[in-house]
Formats: sequence, C-alpha cells, structure tokens
Amino acid sequence: MDTIAKHIDNLRVIDGHEHLIPQKDRSKMNADFFDLLHYVSSDLITAGMNPSFFDRNKNKMSDPEKAKEFLYYWGRVKNTTYAQMVKWAVEDLYDMDDWTVEGICALNERVKKASQDPDLYRKILTEKSKIDLAFTLIFTTKVDVEFFRPVMWTDHLVKVRSLKDIESVEREAVTDIYEFGDYLDAVDTILKRYVDEGMVATKIGVAYWRTLAVEKPTFGEAATVFNKLKTSHLCESVSQEEAKRLQDFIIHRIIQRSIECNVPIQIHTGHQEPSVSSNGNFVTNSKVTDLVPLLLEYKKAKFVLLHGGYPFYNEYLSLVKNFPNAYADLTWCYILSPTATKQMLTQMIEMVPQSKILGFGGDYSQVEGTYAHLKLAKKVLSEVLTSKVENGDMTEYDACDFANRVLRNNLIELYQLDLKPATLQKEDLYV
Repeated sequence: MDTIAKHIDNLRVIDGHEHLIPQKDRSKMNADFFDLLHYVSSDLITAGMNPSFFDRNKNKMSDPEKAKEFLYYWGRVKNTTYAQMVKWAVEDLYDMDDWTVEGICALNERVKKASQDPDLYRKILTEKSKIDLAFTLIFTTKVDVEFFRPVMWTDHLVKVRSLKDIESVEREAVTDIYEFGDYLDAVDTILKRYVDEGMVATKIGVAYWRTLAVEKPTFGEAATVFNKLKTSHLCESVSQEEAKRLQDFIIHRIIQRSIECNVPIQIHTGHQEPSVSSNGNFVTNSKVTDLVPLLLEYKKAKFVLLHGGYPFYNEYLSLVKNFPNAYADLTWCYILSPTATKQMLTQMIEMVPQSKILGFGGDYSQVEGTYAHLKLAKKVLSEVLTSKVENGDMTEYDACDFANRVLRNNLIELYQLDLKPATLQKEDLYV
C-alpha cells in the first residue's frame, strides 16, 4: 500500500491558504528561530508564557535568555501538534538535534542566515515541499508571483463602527464619501482594484469579532447607521449590535461583487486563533450553520468554507454535501488535530463529492511551518486513503485520483489557475 504514499509524496501541490510575507520582507526583518514559532506561541501562552515574549519591541532579552525561557515552557507544550510542527521543521531543514540553550542559540543563527538566502522560498516551497503555487493573505496584492497569488481580506470594509473606519476606506478608495451609496461605490472600487491586481479570492473573517449570521437589512436601515457615524465628529462609535445592520448590508455587497468578478469567497469557520483575536474569541461565532441563509440566497457564489468548521465538523459536512455552492477546505485542520482531521476526512470521502474538497492550506506566516504542515497533511491523507483501499471502499487508482483532485486539480479548476492538472495513468501505480 506504499504506492499511495509514494504517489502523494511526489504530487505537486496547490496550497490554498497561507500568510507568507514576501521573501524580501523576511530578509529585512532578519527572521530568527523565535519568528518561526507562530502557532505554538498560542500553546506557550496558554501554558503560562508572557505574551510579550513574542513582541519584538517589548522583548529585550538576550538570545540565551530567550532560549532559556523558551525551553522552560517548551517542556509544557511539546506534546501538541503545533509543537511537533516546529520540531519537524527545524530538524528537517536545519539539522536541529540539540534542544539546549546552546543548541537553540546555534539554531537561531542558522535561521537568521537562511533568512538572508535569496533562494530560501524556492528551496523550501518549490523544491522540498513540492508546492507549485500558494495563496497568501498579507493585506496586499503585492506578492512574489513566482510563488504566490493574493487573497484579500475584506473585514476592514465590513467592520464599520466609527467615522475613522469610514475615512480609512475613503483613503484606500481615493474618493470622497458623503452618503452610504458613496461608501458602497468605494467598496466596489477597492474590490475591482484587488481583482485587477491579481486577487484570486475574497476573504471574510468576521467570525473573529462577530457572528457569522448575516441578516437582510434594507438600504435605508443600513444608511441610518451609516449617517449616524458620518455625523459623529467627536469619534463616537456605535455598539456592535447597532452596527450589525450596516455590516450585514456590506457583507451582502461583497458577496455580490465577488460573484460578478467570478472569484470565490473564503470564509473563516470554526476554531479561533488567539494570536488573531487576542483571547480565542467565542468559537460559537464561527458556527457554519449560521451561513445557511447566505448559501440559499447566493446560488451563483463559490463559498470556500475554511478549516473544516472544526469543532462543528459534522454540521459542516452535512452543509457542504448539500449545497452546490459550498466547498470544503482543510486549511489549518491537520495541525489543529491530525486525529480529528483523519476522522473528518474519512467521513468527507464518504459524504462529499470529491470535486468539492480542497485538501491543503498551510496557514503559516513562515515557510518552515508550511513545509512541516504539508508533510503532516500528506501523511494523514495517505493513511486515510490506504485504509479506504484496505477496507475495499476504493481502488488504489481511485485513491490516487482523489489525492490529485484535493491537492491540486480542484484548486486549479475553482480558482481558474493557468496550471496543468495532475494526470494519472493506471500504469503509473506500478512504477
């Protein structure tokens, strides 16, 4: 059954969701080992580490002091998958084998040296990870097109609760906003610019700061809230409850324009990351079932529902199975819990058409994390598909065809990428 694992290992992947900065920016910041921690920082903080440790402006410790502090808390979190990804990355990519203060300091210097290597992204993404293209969300369309295509956040267009929020959109759109209609025109202008600059999808991440439930306010109801903000010259803000009518109307507008521009809409569902929300937020804000009214209304939209809806993945699977305009996306899932993702993926194979499954997004801020996450994702996918073949539910050919689809071909089709799909010949399985 190692045929499946070998096939998946050799597959050239399309990575559907990252937060990777341009390589020149990594070089400029001189990223070190402590910048690679990303997700495990959440575990370190919940295990008692002071969050200021991760603030470059506040942490004035020497490297040995940082290493000592890190190792103390590392002993508390090294069991988690987040921690395992750090371990895999530095062991595979930097030959790390000395988890002492001296070893961490030596590793730190090797990572800083790598950050100055102009070929770092090619070596890790293209060669070691076998990633042909990744989508990255870094609040700009100016990405390294050799490796990336941009996905753009739209939350700043939605989260309108003060006059300053309106003025910020006014500056980005380079236009004057007097009335609510002007604001909607500004949203249209910004979205069109994103598309013209290469954006492949919009991103709605509002579940980090409000519910996913979107009602259907009238233009007049939304405009009433807008006008109140527009005349609040002393920087007063309105409550989230009052602002929701305005926000909901704007969300509808973003979906409508995404349909017109023929770009998918990525939506955060499920688990919350403390480094984004500061406190883990209310995970119930991310319940995927709250999206049902939007799925019913916008049949021409292509909704990419991120993160498997975890921990609400049974409802998630039911929804993706039933709605033609909903796509399952396993971004982030494997490192949250490979065990839960294995169960989710097993059920997904049984329930969801394979053309609607997007199998990987690293969701990391540094390429080392992406490398380790993809290594884990391929392991989990290989184990699930091998089990299906052993149980007589799939042939080896069908298992490898499934892998081709979820790790590459479905993304090429959905995001209209000018890349060659993976092909499969029966004789390929016996080479």
